[in-house]
Amino acid sequence: MTRDLTWTGNHFLDPAAHTARLLRAAEDIDITNKDEVWSRQVATAAAAHFGVPADFVRVGAGATQLIDTLLRSAYRGLVVDVTPNFHLTATVARQQGWEYLAVPVREPGELLPALEPHLGRDDAITVLCSPRNPLGYQFPVEDVAALLERARGLVVLDEVYADFAPATALPLVERFPNLVVMRTFSKAWGLANLRIGFAVSASFAREDFPFWLMPNSVSGVAQRTALGLLADPAPVRDSVRRVHACRERLVAGLSGVEGLRLWPSDANYVCLETPRAAEVVEELGHAGYRTRLVHDLRGYPADWPAGVRIVVPPEPDVDRVVKGVLHAHQGPGAAPAPADR
Repeated sequence: MTRDLTWTGNHFLDPAAHTARLLRAAEDIDITNKDEVWSRQVATAAAAHFGVPADFVRVGAGATQLIDTLLRSAYRGLVVDVTPNFHLTATVARQQGWEYLAVPVREPGELLPALEPHLGRDDAITVLCSPRNPLGYQFPVEDVAALLERARGLVVLDEVYADFAPATALPLVERFPNLVVMRTFSKAWGLANLRIGFAVSASFAREDFPFWLMPNSVSGVAQRTALGLLADPAPVRDSVRRVHACRERLVAGLSGVEGLRLWPSDANYVCLETPRAAEVVEELGHAGYRTRLVHDLRGYPADWPAGVRIVVPPEPDVDRVVKGVLHAHQGPGAAPAPADR
């Protein structure tokens, strides 16, 4: 059996129990008819759960559709993409022939200096993710607030991994109408196959704000399953607590190793840099774990060090992953990692 640790979803939810929740949600659906056109019930429930005004929330077919729609609706002259980032922003900009600028940011403290030359443009859309993928760390909320104070244009903050993080920028939406926060039910909430997420912005309360979602974007099954989880989020919360515990164990096992840089993580994955990154991926593959070289991610800066992104595995697998990484990183002569699972 191979565990796919390239998939950045929640590996700590019970798939059978989650499917049972979906089936219960679908019991009273008339599959021949459409459900709620604009997913207003989900918007209201998500607003209550996350503590934001309901008229600030728009629901769509995952953060992917929401980001795509926002860019196409609101573009005015420039897209500034804080990279590395999900490749969707670059893909849409290039498809449309827009002015696009990738701004690589490596360390957390580099964000504001790197963006400073572009913050005065009111026709710019700045896109960044936090926690970052694949590096894993979250930009401090105070840095995001400082960015919003200086930015004259729209700022799109992709928070699809924020359910695993200690903080969120959602409290900033009432202060900064130029902020749009993207969230998803695909990661911590375990509904990737149903394609449902939501965006939050004070600007959505304005009728003239350009954000034109298509009606009936989200199926009734997806809406009702999300509503069920929002009404009873205990399974998600419990799984996130387990993610945190296993992430701490994974980090402890890989910390302080000479020649290996382990980035701080606020997500459900860790990113490590080692000149033997390819060997780490190969070693873990032999042990039954698929992982991802960071340079295989589209748009990852080519001149940055070699590294590996590893999604946090469940409890029985953490120690095996640590042993595999250390054996490959230390090179020939190290004791072999166990291959059986």
